[in-house]
Amino acid sequence: MDQKPALIFLRFGGAKKSSFEMSPLELKQAAASILSRAKEKAFSKGRPIYFGEGSKVLAEYPDGHIEEVKAQ
Repeated sequence: MDQKPALIFLRFGGAKKSSFEMSPLELKQAAASILSRAKEKAFSKGRPIYFGEGSKVLAEYPDGHIEEVKAQ
């Protein structure tokens, strides 16, 4: 039986206003905060975070190394 990795979900919210009302600087700060919380939560459980860059899907691991995720 194949086991799928457990997903980690961040709770919605935390911003004082809607992203539609944010300035470009506020959006950049909110994105950095979300990324920081995602890393903290995933890395504390020994799991990577996944993100896209161009047409590639990459995984960043708790030890800091990044590798491309190959399609199966």
